[in-house]
Amino acid sequence: MNLINKFTLWYLLITLLVLLAGGVIIYKNISEEINKEEAREIATWLDDIAHRIEKGVPLKKLNRDPVEIKLISPDAAIIPFYIKDTMAMHQQLQRIERHLKGSASYKINGIHYYISTYDIMVESDDIVEAVQKAMVWIIGLLLVFVFMASRLISAKILRPFHVTLQAIQSFHLNQKNDLTLERSSTKEFNDLNAFLLTMTEKAKQDYQSLKEFTENASHEMQTPLAIIRGKLELLMEAESKDEQARLILTAHDAVEKLSRMGQALTLLTKLSNQEFVNQESVNLSELVLHKIATFQDLIEMKSITITSYIDEEVRIHLNSTLADILLNNLFSNAIRHNACRGTIDITLTQHSLIMRNTGEPLSIAADELFKRFKKGNQYGDSVGLGLAIVKQICTLNQYLITYQYKEGWHSIEVKWK
Repeated sequence: MNLINKFTLWYLLITLLVLLAGGVIIYKNISEEINKEEAREIATWLDDIAHRIEKGVPLKKLNRDPVEIKLISPDAAIIPFYIKDTMAMHQQLQRIERHLKGSASYKINGIHYYISTYDIMVESDDIVEAVQKAMVWIIGLLLVFVFMASRLISAKILRPFHVTLQAIQSFHLNQKNDLTLERSSTKEFNDLNAFLLTMTEKAKQDYQSLKEFTENASHEMQTPLAIIRGKLELLMEAESKDEQARLILTAHDAVEKLSRMGQALTLLTKLSNQEFVNQESVNLSELVLHKIATFQDLIEMKSITITSYIDEEVRIHLNSTLADILLNNLFSNAIRHNACRGTIDITLTQHSLIMRNTGEPLSIAADELFKRFKKGNQYGDSVGLGLAIVKQICTLNQYLITYQYKEGWHSIEVKWK
């Protein structure tokens, strides 16, 4: 969920709670104010009746519903004005309704009169309904205003944040230009930009140092390995005893494996650093056919039967070097881990590439197959990095790669659509 949407939801939730509490307060205040006004009106009414009695208006003319006038003892204390709730018939609605009754006593011309009257009260349901209508309108207008205002505020206030986010998303450690971020009128955004500039500069320095170390180590290792390989090849050509020849051959194989391992680790480092950024349209159909011809000698050495179902003009957007490495590792894996006189089955469609080969079940869990130095079968000439490289290429290009073993067949599928 977007940041502005979260702010909006929290603001609306808090506002709704405040409005609900305000609605209760408004209801109570309105009820109290109405009761006060009605009490004041009744008191004025009673005073008017007493004034008319004083002027000589007959009691029979005044003593009619809802007015009640009684004579009480002249010696009794004057009863001050008071009100209370009562139930009485509502003439228009023809039903019993809640009324407010006011009473007081007056001494007029030596006679003590007790006067009372009542009036209909505004029902609490009517007040609640009025408050509800007002609150619904307020909440509706608030929703519209907040929705529109949040978009405008997001476009203006959060613009520096979105610009910074876009710059970070397009930033790569191997780019030559420094990261550039706009200044903002908001202190927090400027602090964030300063922190990001410091961290990216440190990351670039660490990346360059690691890159130089990896490249130098890989390059410098190849020279002594080449010398050792050359010396071992000379010893293999010279006459030697069987045991000596076996040891020399073992050492030569170890050197070859070490050389391949260094190259594979260097390639993985370059993949992790996203150094293969240039993509192009690769004709995968032609490349797969070319790889079949390239590996034909190795396939025949193990008497492997190969079948293929290749659609024409299958093109993918991928760095051409990575496409070549991807297929090399898939073919090498299918041949190396195949059974003698086994089978390789290749299916290429517009959406996926499936490489299947016969062979023994894995000695490790299937979910560990694409990890570094994990080998399904512990062949001595395998460095355990081929499928890790394939996995890294697929991950960088957002391809989906899966593996399964069923009925004696290993199957690796790469999907790009």
